[in-house]
Amino acid sequence: MSGIIFYIWQKKLLKSRKLYTTNGKELEIIDYGTLENGSNTVNNAKVRIGDRMYNGNIILHDRENRLEKNHSTVNDLHSNAILHVTTNNIHTATVEEGTANWLQIKCAKDLEEEYEAMERHGHRLPCTDEVSKLDNIVLHSLLSRLLVERIEEKARKIGSTLNACGMIWDDTLFRTIARSFGFGIQGNVFELWANRLDMQALGKHRDNIMQVEAIMFGQAGLLNPESIPHYYREAALKSSYFNGLLNEYMFLSKKFGLEPMDFRSWGTSNATPHLRIARLAAIYHNQKVSMSNISSCDTTMGLRKLLETSLNGYWQNHTCFGGTETCGNPPMKERHCDIVIINAIVPTLFIYGKRHSDTSLCNKAEDFLYLMKSEENSIIKRWREQGISVKCAADSQALLQLSKKYCSTCNCKNCHFAYHYIKRRLATE
Repeated sequence: MSGIIFYIWQKKLLKSRKLYTTNGKELEIIDYGTLENGSNTVNNAKVRIGDRMYNGNIILHDRENRLEKNHSTVNDLHSNAILHVTTNNIHTATVEEGTANWLQIKCAKDLEEEYEAMERHGHRLPCTDEVSKLDNIVLHSLLSRLLVERIEEKARKIGSTLNACGMIWDDTLFRTIARSFGFGIQGNVFELWANRLDMQALGKHRDNIMQVEAIMFGQAGLLNPESIPHYYREAALKSSYFNGLLNEYMFLSKKFGLEPMDFRSWGTSNATPHLRIARLAAIYHNQKVSMSNISSCDTTMGLRKLLETSLNGYWQNHTCFGGTETCGNPPMKERHCDIVIINAIVPTLFIYGKRHSDTSLCNKAEDFLYLMKSEENSIIKRWREQGISVKCAADSQALLQLSKKYCSTCNCKNCHFAYHYIKRRLATE
């Protein structure tokens, strides 16, 4: 069943309120009972009306199941109900005193209409304007809950990666970091690429950067000449570096049975993945990023240093194969390091601690987010405009969870912010 009356009952929003039946008797809800699936009947409820205790069924009435103006509806259909509950916006039957007990909840008409629109048409409740009015303690409690929810959601996905990696944590960490190098826009294709990497083959050649790069670029499909724009192709094919990679990959692909991904998966945008793959090759080669190093790291600065890499050789002055030479490619920016820490390292550390029953690691993972700057994007900007103070990455991650999992999907029924919005707008006699 839908309707705000069902939400009010299921969420127990009548707690700590003075309640009276329509005939003026004091009412106390001892046990809210169990709402039958797809029904408007609450089973096994317990209430006190006046000085008498009642055990039995309660009937909830919304716009769809309201009673007509005749006594037989109440007496014949719901004669055993200990209480009927409705809102003040629904006209109920005039019942003789003693025939049935009624609780009428004061509810603004527009709130009821907002809820119905949300249920039926996929609209969201207009509660964002009131979020900033929440008490600071309540607000931070809700944000903290959303933060944990977001970390755990990411951790579950990492758990699937861990299974695919044969329960090898360092391989799982690398694949998770590789996905984060998509920086949101290309996250899925970087994940597709990372899943194509044979971590055993990479591990056997980890001390040779040329062979690591050959496997990584080869599996990305970027050693296929057709992947190179025609205006760069001739220069690339004449490059000793490109040909060296191609020869290495041809040998290693036969040795390990490697199959490259379709280079067209990367799209045709100018956001080429070459430099990011080169950085990932350097990160993998230098062996600094491991679960052991991350677990023992106590500062965000320390985590950034683990990710620090210098591009050598060809990638010092190129951004793609055969491309025009540049003046030099600087190290990865701090904000990009932070994105990797937030989206890959923190949730991996969290699930690592959880799997090893080490709460200190779980707490450390959360603490890192409170020490880092908030992300800056259009979603966070909108929340700031609503008056929300976004001080750190923990806040921004919580608000991203709120926006993506509740607001944008109109999942108001399960949103704690919507709960407080409805609760504030309710009043009872």
